[in-house]
Amino acid sequence: MFLFSVFFLVSCGSVENNTNDKEKEIVPEKEEKKEDITNINLKPVLDSEINYDSLILANEVGMESYINSLMESTDSYIPSWNKEGFKDKWNYIDGVFLKSMLSLYDQTKENKYLDFVVKYVDYYLTAKGNFLRPSGSDGAPYALGELDSVCETNILFDLYKYTNNQKYLHAILTTYKIYTANVPRLSDGICYSHKDIYPNQVWLDGFYMYAPFTIKYALCLDDEAKKDALLLDLYNQYKFVREHLFSEEKQLYYHGYSETDIFWAAENKCSKSFWLRSNGWFLASLADVLEYYPKGEKRDYLKSIFIEAIDGILKYQDADSKMFYQVIDRKGDRANISYSQYSKYLNDYKEDVVIENYLESSGSLLLVYSILKGFNNGTLNSDYYNKGIEIYNGVTSKYFIDNELKNICITAGLGPETKLYRDGSFEYYLAEAVGSNDAKGVGPLIMSYVETKRAAIS
Repeated sequence: MFLFSVFFLVSCGSVENNTNDKEKEIVPEKEEKKEDITNINLKPVLDSEINYDSLILANEVGMESYINSLMESTDSYIPSWNKEGFKDKWNYIDGVFLKSMLSLYDQTKENKYLDFVVKYVDYYLTAKGNFLRPSGSDGAPYALGELDSVCETNILFDLYKYTNNQKYLHAILTTYKIYTANVPRLSDGICYSHKDIYPNQVWLDGFYMYAPFTIKYALCLDDEAKKDALLLDLYNQYKFVREHLFSEEKQLYYHGYSETDIFWAAENKCSKSFWLRSNGWFLASLADVLEYYPKGEKRDYLKSIFIEAIDGILKYQDADSKMFYQVIDRKGDRANISYSQYSKYLNDYKEDVVIENYLESSGSLLLVYSILKGFNNGTLNSDYYNKGIEIYNGVTSKYFIDNELKNICITAGLGPETKLYRDGSFEYYLAEAVGSNDAKGVGPLIMSYVETKRAAIS
């Protein structure tokens, strides 16, 4: 498969002073020649004419005041929406939230949303567009060997479009060079490993982290051969996942795949459970990629697996809440959570506990976003849109209370060998901490809200 090396030189005009420019930065190793990406003019691909008749209405839940409260509670580079230890460096959690803010700006044209994103991003970039740690502390401002951080750079396409500030283009080019040079692939060269610390492993999460960036990057290239190669590469990776991580029996995707032996992988080389948010990440990546992927057989294939995956998850919808469970296919099941194996690492429990599989907000909302965006881009029909609104109304009725989105799984993963409790079991996914107002749920909530507005004004 295709591996690409990118050499670039971006001319940087006069911009506002950044008092952090002197701090530790991520900079290109050397500047050799200009990469032919000087104009970002992305045009969405519409599958078919959209029928806006007979759409059901979304709950009105005071979203504007909620969003304002999140902005007002974040007056520095330490955000209110990030519940993990990723603060003070470029990271995917911030990327998910900031993407939702830019989609809100694109819909409303209210400058406060764009201004907020610009201010926040500029804590992390010098005037030249190099990455830094806002605090000036030691440590890498950008994790080189992972796909996750690419997610935040995805928003810079819009920032460059809205501001024409060259530093955002510079950071886009730097990001592409970083992940293509530092993230390993599987032995056959098709799929990226999730991170360099997880070699030979493919996780569904990674597709949301880097695929929407890659499709935009590819389509902004003037070099048609490079563009076609990147589009083919992306298609082949989705095809690999469909062939290796999809359960024909369950019609769901496993969270991860490992081509080498590891403790969490079963005989099929996949993890043991169907984690809701990982399926949600994968679907959201397809929704975003299909927004731009050129028409033809490859797009038709991506569309087919997008619809297949949505239909698969919908089979497991809770009849009362309209939401979905943390482990998708285990409704009503309970797990005996061993304190020594799980809880002492993950939660505040002081002894063995029994936990029931629970309705989870972030994964449910990622499915909502995927469906609504698919409809607004002409990929899905109005029946799907109404199903998406049904889920949205279910989440906002049950778990969006007093400006707080509840029942968000804060994090989950597979391994490494130093974390044997992350074993991909049903028990493990229930043992992970559950919280509120984390961007992995808040971002999809706002993005779903924007998609409801797109349909409502059409």
